[in-house]
Amino acid sequence: MSLFPLFETIAIIDGKPQNLAYHQARFEHAMRNYFQIEPKLQLAEVVQVPAEHQQGLVRCRMDYSAHHFELTFFPYQPRQIQTLQCVYVDEIDYRFKYSDRSQLEVLKNDQSDEVVIVHQGYVSDCTIGNLLFFKAGRWYCSEDYLLKGTQLSKLLDEQKVELIKLPISDLFCYEKVMIINALNSFENGQILPISNIKS
Repeated sequence: MSLFPLFETIAIIDGKPQNLAYHQARFEHAMRNYFQIEPKLQLAEVVQVPAEHQQGLVRCRMDYSAHHFELTFFPYQPRQIQTLQCVYVDEIDYRFKYSDRSQLEVLKNDQSDEVVIVHQGYVSDCTIGNLLFFKAGRWYCSEDYLLKGTQLSKLLDEQKVELIKLPISDLFCYEKVMIINALNSFENGQILPISNIKS
């Protein structure tokens, strides 16, 4: 087992950690359900941004175990994604934010910039975040996500996104797709036409 089996990725904007309440909630869920212990750590107390990372958008990675953690900070450069390819899987488990991402990495291919994971016939996530789909003025997300991201939790609370059952047969009824994660917010997300997804 890895020294730090789980991790959190936190966006830092001009020295300020973003959406910490959602990261705290997911951290506490992991502590109780993965490590089987009561959480004691408060992320607001331990995520101290170094002076050299007080400007711009910075990625903070917190690797952690039941009793230890490690923080690393580095400037964030978003991936430029233009094409997505559907990949079909019967069994996959990413209920927690595992440091071992091999089961996601193996799904990638040379035919596209990113993949759309189709799990047992239903659209799920991509390898780097949740997927949002746009139709008739409204954004939706599949309820069959692998991992509930902090951005998705925030958008659901704000009622900007609705969870739906999304069979692969309905995918191309939507107009647009957006990838969201801790460092790619709804407001700044890259929106692509649904035709950029290859089945």
